[in-house]
Amino acid sequence: MDGTPRHRHLHVHHQDDALGRWTVAWRSSPAALADVVTMLWYGEGRVAYQRDRILPSGGSQLLINLGPVQYRIEPGPPERRVPFRDVWYSGLHQGPIDTEAPHGNALFGVTFRAAGARPWLGVDADRLVGRVLPLEDLVGGDAQTLRERLLETRTLEARFALVEDWLLARLRPRYAPSPLTLWALGRIEASAGRLPVETLAREAGVSRKHLAVLFRRQVGMGMKSLARVHRFRAATALLAGRERVPWAELAEACGYFDQSHLVRDFRAFSGLSPGQFIRHAMADGGSLVLR
Repeated sequence: MDGTPRHRHLHVHHQDDALGRWTVAWRSSPAALADVVTMLWYGEGRVAYQRDRILPSGGSQLLINLGPVQYRIEPGPPERRVPFRDVWYSGLHQGPIDTEAPHGNALFGVTFRAAGARPWLGVDADRLVGRVLPLEDLVGGDAQTLRERLLETRTLEARFALVEDWLLARLRPRYAPSPLTLWALGRIEASAGRLPVETLAREAGVSRKHLAVLFRRQVGMGMKSLARVHRFRAATALLAGRERVPWAELAEACGYFDQSHLVRDFRAFSGLSPGQFIRHAMADGGSLVLR
């Protein structure tokens, strides 16, 4: 153990409605992981629908399956169901990922910040963008060892502490994101993707090329692409609970040049137009119920 205080509050949410019955627990990262991890979470239960569509978030995920097999759907034609039984890493994405959990789920996850993969995986982030792959391909047998230890650990608090300690032990200081990268990521997120790249470079007092090189190595996704994801996320938040799309209001509020750019991003990131999007329920803030 690293001595990190374990008194951070564990949030728990119970869902029991037409969408299914499940419980999710989560808490923020410890201070030592604050530049890398947004939160750790654990969910178990069963949904009443066939398929989730996970939307781009501007972050990446470590996913540890502690229950029945789940499936990632590779688009076709023809579609292909890829079984997910153990431990996977899902990098930053610019498109949706469809999943199915027909037998229920028990899943432990870590949500990483945009520059959060490189410090514990020890590889440049541009190798990970847009990929979903077994964690064993990146870290070897440590992935299965972690899963086995989690299966042997019964309490939620102990499971959270175990994963935190595992990540802390893997951190490599020389791969830590630079202060400039962290600053730029904070500005992109705080502005919901509305700041032009040129403005970021000017505020930082560096060239656009210098920032681009940093992002390619430490984030993997370009600044403009990441800003688009954050604009899209802001737009989906404004659409919550709407029965129609307020086109002009939405485009202006989220910094889109016009409505056609708004529609383009919705199709790119969700596979749906805004009008189609609001006809689907959201299982949570980051995924749609497809079927």
